[in-house]
Amino acid sequence: MEAVYRGFETSLLGLALCLGLGACLTLGTPRVSGDGLAVTLPMLSVTLAGP
Repeated sequence: MEAVYRGFETSLLGLALCLGLGACLTLGTPRVSGDGLAVTLPMLSVTLAGP
């Protein structure tokens, strides 16, 4: 059972690392403006441009 918890914890750490790296790589890019879908959480913002 410990292996299941360790695997779950490792996958969450990997996800956090990937999200942090993606955020660092997109720091200098201009924001998308216009109509679209936007989801904002306390530490994560995702925007999808409209058609």
